[in-house]
Amino acid sequence: MTDAAVLPVLDLNVLIAMYGDDSADTITLALSGFRREATKYVQKLQSAAQQDATADIARVCHSLKSMCGLVGATRLMQLCLTLEQAARQQDLAVLQAQLPALAGVWLTLLAELNRTLLQHGYIDV
Repeated sequence: MTDAAVLPVLDLNVLIAMYGDDSADTITLALSGFRREATKYVQKLQSAAQQDATADIARVCHSLKSMCGLVGATRLMQLCLTLEQAARQQDLAVLQAQLPALAGVWLTLLAELNRTLLQHGYIDV
């Protein structure tokens, strides 16, 4: 298992390769859309975690992991992979150990998203 802490918070090279375009318009469109949708998924994940709903944790992590992969949110993507696998295996020890990291990883990513959006001319942060 890769340690999420050593991965970049946001790797724009992934986004650029995925979309085939490094223009500010493409970057801001992709990142602002990701930020909006990922916020909803993180909230759903936190709710599922509070209810110990492992099936919901696995489902939400699977979707969020895929979204992260499209924009290069590698640290959150790795955490989602770990959480998804643990939830599918009903591994409560791993879930209890890893779920507390979610808030910090998300806040770090959110700050990086906002910084990157501002850097590329997006003012609605």
